[in-house]
Amino acid sequence: MNREQFAALLEKYQEGRCTEQEKQLVEHWFALLENEHAAEVSEEDLNGEEERIWAGMQEKAYLPDLHERDRQGPFRSIYVRWAGMAASLLLIAWLFAGKVVDRHLPLTAYSWQEQRNDSDRVVPVVLDDSSVVELQPGSSLRFPNRFEGGKREVVLKGNGFFSIRKNPEKPFYVHSGGVTTRVLGTSFHVSTAANGGLTKVEVVTGLVSVYSERSSENAVDMLVSPNQTATFDRHSGKFSAGLATHPRLLNARISFRFHNAPLAQVAQHMRDAWGVSVEAENGQILNCPLTADLTGQPLFTQLDIICAALGARYEVRGTAIRISGPGCKPRGTHAFQTRKPIHSHMQT
Repeated sequence: MNREQFAALLEKYQEGRCTEQEKQLVEHWFALLENEHAAEVSEEDLNGEEERIWAGMQEKAYLPDLHERDRQGPFRSIYVRWAGMAASLLLIAWLFAGKVVDRHLPLTAYSWQEQRNDSDRVVPVVLDDSSVVELQPGSSLRFPNRFEGGKREVVLKGNGFFSIRKNPEKPFYVHSGGVTTRVLGTSFHVSTAANGGLTKVEVVTGLVSVYSERSSENAVDMLVSPNQTATFDRHSGKFSAGLATHPRLLNARISFRFHNAPLAQVAQHMRDAWGVSVEAENGQILNCPLTADLTGQPLFTQLDIICAALGARYEVRGTAIRISGPGCKPRGTHAFQTRKPIHSHMQT
């Protein structure tokens, strides 16, 4: 086990993400270095202690020469103690070889560094392949000095926006909050709650796959398209799909000027422009005509105007928008209504 792997394991322990075997090993290390009766290690114990514990492990892992010592003498306890340390190091090396520890943790031999953002502004981090990560305040990014091998990997703690250079031969992986995001080249947000309970991936361009660290080797839990989100709940181990809070226009060539256009046509324009599925509760409302200019309006403002005009309502269900209402008056007899629409922007 190298220095970076040890640091990653301590970080997992502090965030409560260790397996039972890993947890016991960390506590065993600490007990050997501090006292033999140490129980669960607190976050305060580990904060700022990474360098000291690692140095101690390196120094103490070498066993004294006891060949000429009395095996029942005072050196016996020392031998047993440091033999236990050596056994722990061998065991954790075996675990990091892929037997028990999380398969998504990057375990490469080349040098890694960490960039922390302790300022109150966004800090850009340029990676070896010219990809850029916009690191939000209070966040940190661990990444290699060079991307070697068949994939590019980084570890994010907190929030960041990724603009990844396309390279089909070397996929890019972001490990954050129990979730791995895999891309070839695209832009997306990754954010993990302070308590580590929820991790959200929001795609701006391209297509990404996300899967949890609990997944089997080649499992893909969810594919995420532009203006869509995937939120992982670590407690339930499940993903939920949703829409971006502020969707971006994907196709500016789509016209949003309508004159007596049926809702079915309006919905198709919205799908083409925003990449969002717009559905209707019944076929009757799809025939309702709309006369309006929605140019330049955000997606949800457009929906507000449409629902106000048709006396309808909408709600977000996963990655789709569902419009419902009683129907409409005969063509040519309706009037544009400016009253506040009844709708639900809650994602279900």
